[in-house]
Order: sequence, then C-alpha cells, then structure tokens
Amino acid sequence: MLKRHIKIDRESMELISLFNNISGAIIKDCLIFKAPENETEIIIFLVKEEDVGKAIGKAGEHVKDLKIKLQKKIDIIAFSDNLNQFIHNILQTTKNSIVIQDIEVKESRNQKKTVIITVRPQDRGKAIGKDGSMIRKIKGLVLRYFDVDNVIINTKNI
Repeated sequence: MLKRHIKIDRESMELISLFNNISGAIIKDCLIFKAPENETEIIIFLVKEEDVGKAIGKAGEHVKDLKIKLQKKIDIIAFSDNLNQFIHNILQTTKNSIVIQDIEVKESRNQKKTVIITVRPQDRGKAIGKDGSMIRKIKGLVLRYFDVDNVIINTKNI
C-alpha cells in the first residue's frame, strides 16, 4: 500500500539539506503547505521515527533556529510506512492531541480507496482544522505516500 516513487523538487531538497545540517537528523521528505486563511507557508519535515528528538533539538532549538532563518512555521512529523501509525503521528503533532478511535480503509466498487479516520465528536473540529487546514495536511501527506484516493474524518460516540 506504500507508494514506491516520490518526487522531491529542488526547493525541498535545499530545505532538507539545510535542516539536516542544523539538526543532524535523517530527513525523509519536506513538503510546503500554504494555509489558505492567511497564505502563510508551513514547512513539514518528515523524519525517521527514531530521529524526531534529534530533529527537534534540546528545548526545540533546531526548530526555532530554522523558523527564524526561514520565517515560516515548521512542523516535524515522524514517518512510518504503516498507514495507521503515520496518521497517528500526523495527528499527535497538534497542540492538543486528537484521540483517534479508528482508522479504516474502504475500497469502493470502482477500486477507489478511502481512509476513514474516526475521532471523538469533540475532536472533529481540530481534526478538520481552521478552514480545513488539518484535513488538507493529512490528505496531502497520506496521498503522497500511500496508495489511497481520499481521506475523510468521521465521528462516533463511544
């Protein structure tokens, strides 16, 4: 279910090199997302799970250094080639962690695969994000690495 070929553009390569030099961490990928509400860019670095602490640095120093240099918001996400773990990693980077109740992949008759992430009703707003920013981030990352066609947020009372 993991995609084999991921293209990395020149700007991303330069950002990966810069952050690698600052942190010493192994950076797998770098994506730039624009927040539609204010057109600010968020740079997301995907790192090996065991390198997250190294990437962030003591008291967040590496992220702070890069944020100052680039004048952009920086997110660090642990990459996993397991879809469920990767989604957990994305959602656990938010300030208020989102409780995931279930992750399910459904295939439609036309062979389209949809990932359904079920969260508590009180976490739905955070999972979607302001103006849909979080769900766009989740979709962008999941569709880039996994052979799926869509991602939706669902709620369920337990």
